[in-house]
Amino acid sequence: MLDAIKELGEYVKEKENLSDVETFINIAKLKNTKKVLCIVLECSKSRVLFKKVHTEDFDLYKLKLYLYREGSSRGTDTLPSSLITTIEKTFENKIISWFQKYADIDSFIQLINNELYEQREKIKNELLEFYNAIPKEEKRNVLLTIKFLDNEKEKYLGDFDIFKEILLQNSLKKYYFLESIGESKGKGTCCICGKKDEVYGYVPTSFGFSFSTADKKGFSPVFLQKHQWKEMPICKDCAIYLEVGKKFLDRNLSFNFFGYKYYVIPKFIFKNLFGELYEEIELYKGKEYHEGLMSDEDYLEEIIKEKEDILRIIFLFYKQKGGGKYIDIVNYTEDILPSWIKELDVVQRNIRKINLFQEENVRSILGENWVNDFIRGLINKERGLGINNWPMKFIRDFFPYSKTEGIYDKYFMDIVGSILSNSPIDKNFLISAFMKRIRNAYKKKNDYTIKILTLKSLMLYLFFKNLNLLRGEKMSEEKISEKYEIVNIEDKIEKFFKERKDIFEVATKKAIFLVGVLVNYLLYIQRKERNVNFGEEPFRSKLHGLILDEKRIKKLFSQAVNKLGEYKKTYPSLEGLVGKYLTISGENWRLSKDEISYYFTLGLVLGNMFKTRKEKTNGGEINE
Repeated sequence: MLDAIKELGEYVKEKENLSDVETFINIAKLKNTKKVLCIVLECSKSRVLFKKVHTEDFDLYKLKLYLYREGSSRGTDTLPSSLITTIEKTFENKIISWFQKYADIDSFIQLINNELYEQREKIKNELLEFYNAIPKEEKRNVLLTIKFLDNEKEKYLGDFDIFKEILLQNSLKKYYFLESIGESKGKGTCCICGKKDEVYGYVPTSFGFSFSTADKKGFSPVFLQKHQWKEMPICKDCAIYLEVGKKFLDRNLSFNFFGYKYYVIPKFIFKNLFGELYEEIELYKGKEYHEGLMSDEDYLEEIIKEKEDILRIIFLFYKQKGGGKYIDIVNYTEDILPSWIKELDVVQRNIRKINLFQEENVRSILGENWVNDFIRGLINKERGLGINNWPMKFIRDFFPYSKTEGIYDKYFMDIVGSILSNSPIDKNFLISAFMKRIRNAYKKKNDYTIKILTLKSLMLYLFFKNLNLLRGEKMSEEKISEKYEIVNIEDKIEKFFKERKDIFEVATKKAIFLVGVLVNYLLYIQRKERNVNFGEEPFRSKLHGLILDEKRIKKLFSQAVNKLGEYKKTYPSLEGLVGKYLTISGENWRLSKDEISYYFTLGLVLGNMFKTRKEKTNGGEINE
């Protein structure tokens, strides 16, 4: 990973013509800055005089002149160029204290220090006057800096070599010095470029990467932390390239992800394509990855072929800690081909278009008030859901971070990592997670939530199935004629099985599903006949909280048929279909309890899709 970030940084530094000093300027902290408050000093070789205070508009092109880089919250910034908290504190602690700290190293700084100290009260009063005059909407992130008049020519900190050198040396220091440990540097071979030079030990730690923990006691009991430069030696040039690369990732290739953030790190084998990728990144700046770069990967693929290069993508998921100072890496997946990312996108789009999830069918399940297909209909109801990111959002729904449902961050990130790396996911584990959430909703008698969760789980199941990511999935299929003219419920069901043979590939699953459909009808009839609400139907007590096995499914079938007979509202065609598939299924089903429960729940929720207006029965007609 570090070599990929270094290569990216090397290209960006050259492309943007950045000096070593410019790489350490903190642009991100100034993104909301509108105004700059300047202490103007008139200077010559032998004297420095305070001239005035004035304000000016923040100019992005003057970043290399302002030379802003934050320091310790309790001490000075790297240079006397600081964001204002209060005039009193910022002027005294960040400006006056800085010049006192560095007065002995240079005569020019000594002159400035003397003048600022002598005129401190006058300067402070003028600063207050000008700061208070700044409009409220422009007062956020006001920058306080020093400005010079040299023979009537305006100059800033960045126009003087002494300030640039201090910035460079102080910035480099973080690569080899930690207050709690001391120095870690020596002569060695850089682990990234292989060059023999002075190498530093705290480079990854300086970026907050959690895999480098030299600043944490107990990381290695017998290893002296100050000898970290021997474990991960990185030279100055590579450290600076990493700095540039990391900043570029933060600005352009860092995205939000359900409570996490993630980097998309490109890695080229022959390094011929950085130019094209740089332009694509600039084109889609400010957009999420699936809305931007991923949407243009066909074009990138053509360029890759033309340039005879090979692109691999690294996904690094992380959480920011310590106010953004540290990065806790929670998942790292490398060597992902752009073609696989495109395949994920194509499959999720295709699942969305399945007839089962279109408005007419969703209405039959969720009610006549439902508008649009399942995903579009959910977008305005659920936070964080978008057209293209539904698989990840649905995974999060079944592996939540919740006080009531539990915290399943590790499982969530493991599944995300498996999807990106094209690694198998255990089918039984997945279905168990589905049933856990659905059973919780069932216990609360929340009909709507049960249906929503069931449809979400089915979309996810089809997503994984179509990507061939399910481990432990039986792929055999019974030879049953599936040519039917659509005239009744039996025909509808057989057509549905034919269209969805990717998940109904064996008769057992069809039988279980149909028992769920039959029970769905019975529960509906009981609500109607007994005038009871959802969850209060007498037959519901026989569903065992949706914890079902082969024996219970077969018993449920016979009980449901008998109960329907009592109401004189039977479904011969549906009952015959269940009997046929139960016969084909035989004994000793090779399905887990959760899988049996899941297919039953699918039938229970999707049953309304198969109702016909007039179903002939042995007792007359049923109008549904």
